[in-house]
Amino acid sequence: MIIMAERGAHLSQLLLDSSRPSIFELVAQEGLNQALRGTIKFFFRVCANHYPETLGVTFRWANEIQLVFDCLLQSYYLRNHGASFAENFYGLERVTKNDCRLNGKAKLCSLISLSVLPYALLKLDAYFSKRQPSTQQHPVMSFSSIRFIYDLIVLINWMLYTWGKSVTHSPVLHLLGVKLKHGGENSSPGISLTKIIEMSAFFIQFLEWWFTNQSSQAKSMLSLPIPPPPHSVVQNQNSKPRTGACPLCQQQWKNECVLRVSGYVFCYRCILPYLKENSKCPISKLPATPNDLIRIFANAE
Repeated sequence: MIIMAERGAHLSQLLLDSSRPSIFELVAQEGLNQALRGTIKFFFRVCANHYPETLGVTFRWANEIQLVFDCLLQSYYLRNHGASFAENFYGLERVTKNDCRLNGKAKLCSLISLSVLPYALLKLDAYFSKRQPSTQQHPVMSFSSIRFIYDLIVLINWMLYTWGKSVTHSPVLHLLGVKLKHGGENSSPGISLTKIIEMSAFFIQFLEWWFTNQSSQAKSMLSLPIPPPPHSVVQNQNSKPRTGACPLCQQQWKNECVLRVSGYVFCYRCILPYLKENSKCPISKLPATPNDLIRIFANAE
């Protein structure tokens, strides 16, 4: 009974600490960062689908463009507000564990953790997901195992922060010697570019919810009419796809598969290296990856 009373008093003290961010604020700012990255990549995908000849290359470099944009945005907020964009939006700021403001080196490390680290993890995930696992070699520690251990450490850190055993909710912040706290009210009256960007965050979160809502996607897809065949941008008459043949090798299909972004059927051994090198459909020029290939079992017995 005494132990339960002590824990209850400890939790009450945590709730009364006005400088300590709540778990809901931390989750919200983490989600805002992810929504911002997803929305920008979705914007480039829409542009590439509508204008594949001129803007198709932008989707191939969407992650790099996102990295540059993220570095500029986070650098501005760290330099002027001592926090990231999402942290400043929820009234939080970064300080050292001794409640001192960040110096130049700490801001640079924070910028790397906010922009470069997510980009590197994204590239590593994409690289190892494309690699086909070998049946002969069984590494002791694979990348998926490392990611699982890292996610487990993150979960434990969240639990420790909830119970007041840790001053930071993230192991990355712990390594940087940084924690989050509620910032001072230093906002100036009037409408500025910063306020416009922050207010647009609500719209970004709405878009993120809308395009990840499965029921909304299903309703919108069912309400659309059947689309016409994609327009071929191939100008050479000899290069146009021939009926019953692969558009690349001009031979009868072998191990045929369909590219779902355009609907054209190719030989698997022809289209796979083409997509890895060009990342677009050879007929419609729409952006595509090997993940867009669907196997067809037309001749299967």
